[in-house]
Amino acid sequence: MLEFGQTNHHYWLRITLENKANVFVSKLIEINYNNIDLIQFYEPLDDGSFVKTETGMLFPFATRKYKNRNFVFPIAIGPGQKKTYYFLTWTSGGLSLPILLWNQDSFILHNADVQHGLGIYYGVMIVMILYNLFIFFSIRDISYFYYVTYILGFLGIQLVLTGHGFQYLWPEYPSLQRNFYVFFTGICMSSALLFAKRFLNTKENIPIWLDKSMKVMVVAHAILVITPLLFPPEITVKIALLLSLPVLFMIPTASVMSFLKKFRPARYFLLAFTVLLVSGIVVVLRFINILGNTFITEYGLYLGSTMEVILLSIALADRINIMKREKSEAQAKTLEMQKILTESYARFVPKDFLANLGKESILDVKLGDQIQKDMSVLFSDIRSFTTLSEQMTPAENFNFINSYLGRMSPIIQRNHGFIDKFIGDAIMALFQKNVLDAVNAGIEMQRYLKIYNDHRNKQGYVPIQIGVGIHSGSLMLGTIGAEERLEGTVISDTVNLASRIENLTKIYGSRIAVSESTIEEVKRDGRFHFRFLDRVKVKGKKIPVSIYEVIDGDEPEEQDLKIATKDTYEKGVNAFYSNYFEEAKVHFEKVLNIFPQDKATQLYLKRLYPVTKDQSFDEH
Repeated sequence: MLEFGQTNHHYWLRITLENKANVFVSKLIEINYNNIDLIQFYEPLDDGSFVKTETGMLFPFATRKYKNRNFVFPIAIGPGQKKTYYFLTWTSGGLSLPILLWNQDSFILHNADVQHGLGIYYGVMIVMILYNLFIFFSIRDISYFYYVTYILGFLGIQLVLTGHGFQYLWPEYPSLQRNFYVFFTGICMSSALLFAKRFLNTKENIPIWLDKSMKVMVVAHAILVITPLLFPPEITVKIALLLSLPVLFMIPTASVMSFLKKFRPARYFLLAFTVLLVSGIVVVLRFINILGNTFITEYGLYLGSTMEVILLSIALADRINIMKREKSEAQAKTLEMQKILTESYARFVPKDFLANLGKESILDVKLGDQIQKDMSVLFSDIRSFTTLSEQMTPAENFNFINSYLGRMSPIIQRNHGFIDKFIGDAIMALFQKNVLDAVNAGIEMQRYLKIYNDHRNKQGYVPIQIGVGIHSGSLMLGTIGAEERLEGTVISDTVNLASRIENLTKIYGSRIAVSESTIEEVKRDGRFHFRFLDRVKVKGKKIPVSIYEVIDGDEPEEQDLKIATKDTYEKGVNAFYSNYFEEAKVHFEKVLNIFPQDKATQLYLKRLYPVTKDQSFDEH
């Protein structure tokens, strides 16, 4: 085999054959290399002249007398005859002249075996292209697109080098055969670099200089694709070969570096390109006559590239498994984080608030979500909190508020209520199942306050008192604010009235005050003790509102005294509103004789000195 390397010169070759047999001999001369632009075959005649046969990549495939991917020339030599044949060759790329002499039958059998083998090779490559293209369209991972274009480019190079592309795909276009090597090399190398960068995550796993060099070579090979439109093959082929050399260094180096960084996907990648590199080296060693002409050296590149695409497909499949596992772990972490966030949000927006809005998660809430409901509203407030807080540092204030609210919140939850908001030391809670739940919660809060005050007393702190106001009615539950800052709230006259009633507890010395709508349920239930307080005109209301006192949350002594004086107290109230002021004065004085600290009775007596017929009490 003659190797001339990259050359653009014309070379003459002379072959002399002698038939020593006594029979006529027919043979085939094959040049087992098809990428030659021009071959002129000179066959001698008996009269000393020559018959010239001209072929090569400069001519359409149909002009070949012997339809084969390589250049085949039939010869005939008579008994005892000696002939000398001449070849003139020229090509724009690398010139190789492996010349074989065949019997026709042997050549046909050998050619059939080669065709079958290469057919299997092409089939594997096409299957890999279609398989990975299908995966690309399924999962939209750009790595698969780069891999498909890489195989496509590599397959195109093989179709050019084997001559099958010229024989079957573009036989009428010699210019394509001459330029497609450069075209497919540009596609193959740029795609291989992009695939390697993506697959090996080179931005994280290799030095920046190597990563940037790979980017430069991607651009260079992308430009290479269009060079056949600008320059002849004599120039573009050499450029393609020069640009390919750095890639053969960069990709293995990047894969080794990624492997050494324990980047798992680099294992199969490194193995695949090692197989291809070794097979390429074997073929080169055959061309320079270091290794003999064996099956491995003859077809090593095809076997290596087949193994490479299969291993890379396995690598991609392994990468999918890694991505699935990472995705599953990420989803698990996301779900856990979402659960944590949802639980955290629930501290700011109660689950019951979301449930009333018909929302399963805080993520479903939008600005303007609202619903109208009949609910009970409970307001509680620490009396004289301003005076109390002035005696504490800011840190002590926060500790005190959190200690107090942390003890009262569970009581509301136990009674099927939820806290809509904390307003400093005040609590606003909503109850939707039963009005009596709100009343019972208020009573429990007052009873627990005695235990809490005992604890405060042991710590050296002054005791506190709270007032509770309850009103039931229709309200609007919803979200207000702006798109970037939402807040759940309740808007209704019911809420305002509950707040006003709580304020009245300070005036009447009552622990729990409720509206008339609430007391109706208390009357029907019959468990709780109550008494009428007054009919007052509160802020925002034109019509006076009747308020009542639930006394079950009072200290036991006070509760007993209020129960004992209830009949006398209510007679005095009825007399007062019937304008029988003298009679009212008698009843109220009887109450004070038994229970001198009854603030409600004290207020009525103050209003009787002096008293007018149309006197009433206004909240200020």
